[in-house]
Amino acid sequence: MAISAASYNQPSVPARFQQARQSLVTLKSTIGQSKTTEEVSFEVKRETRIRFATQPVYASRPTYGMRDVYTERDVTEDRAVYETRPTYADRPVYETKLTGSRDLRGFASATAAGLDEKADFSVQVGSGAAARVQFTGSTVAVTQNGATHNFAYTASAGSFQSAMVAALSSVSGLTASLDTSGHLSLKTDNAESLTLAEVANELLDLSGTALDKLGLSAGTVNRQQTGTVREQNGTEQVQTGTETVIVGRESVKTGSERYEVGSETYISGSEQVEDGTESVVTGYERVVKTTDASAIERRTKQMSARQAMVSLIKAAQNDIGSAGAVGTRIAEGLAGIIGVLGSSDPLSADKLDTAVSNLDKARAAYMTSAYSGSGGLFAKSV
Repeated sequence: MAISAASYNQPSVPARFQQARQSLVTLKSTIGQSKTTEEVSFEVKRETRIRFATQPVYASRPTYGMRDVYTERDVTEDRAVYETRPTYADRPVYETKLTGSRDLRGFASATAAGLDEKADFSVQVGSGAAARVQFTGSTVAVTQNGATHNFAYTASAGSFQSAMVAALSSVSGLTASLDTSGHLSLKTDNAESLTLAEVANELLDLSGTALDKLGLSAGTVNRQQTGTVREQNGTEQVQTGTETVIVGRESVKTGSERYEVGSETYISGSEQVEDGTESVVTGYERVVKTTDASAIERRTKQMSARQAMVSLIKAAQNDIGSAGAVGTRIAEGLAGIIGVLGSSDPLSADKLDTAVSNLDKARAAYMTSAYSGSGGLFAKSV
């Protein structure tokens, strides 16, 4: 191990070893010494005794007051009694009806009734689509909204009339019938207007009008009032009498009464009671306080020795760190000595002898290792 430049420039490590050893030897010399000092003082002697006080004696008694006395009674009122009755109104009844002037009962066919082949007319209910009604020797055809329905019949009395009534009743909103006189009757379902009109012939159609053969004529028939009907239009409340009802309760004052409202506390006398304790001076006593001055001196030298060891380790740490296994053993020995000096356990002469011995071994190992380096003890490694 070569001594570093840092070690070279500081107070010599061997000198620090010697300082540390001297501190340990000086610390050992304080073991077993006893230097005591005495400090004399006087302390007050006291005793505790019971303290008494006079306090009032209290008692409790009820207190009274006056209050109103009330009685509960019903509160009533008279009110009207009603019943619900229906109300009625007269509503006019309207009807749109057209009756032909010709008796059609005895005809076995349209031809027998004087109708030309393909004779026709149109019928319109209200604002609805007009329907075309066309007669032939075997059918009554109705065309409405582009759709044609044929109602066939046989050439016999009754069959023709039934086909004609069925065909006209197929028009939307229209009902057809024969009355007791055999006259054709047309009636709208909801009292809409009824319009009958001639239909212009197509090419090669030489048929005449059909309306007059049925006892009808072209034109519009509007609704007519045929009467009135009485019907319910709502309800009304009708007073039928009065009744007395309870609407609540009320309190009525009927008198007053004396009642207990609580209690009060009053002084009824006095008494002597314990009021705690008090400390009374009864004399003085001499007190001697002994102080071990050697313990303080020993603790001071112990801290000084530990500081010398710390300074030694700081000065030699670079050299020890470069010495390999030898440096490790030196460091362990020095650390053990610091551990003894820093312990809270009491120091003994044996512990300090062991610490001096370990320090001497560490110094010898350090010096041997230092002189074995290249250039001897004073060789520098920068």
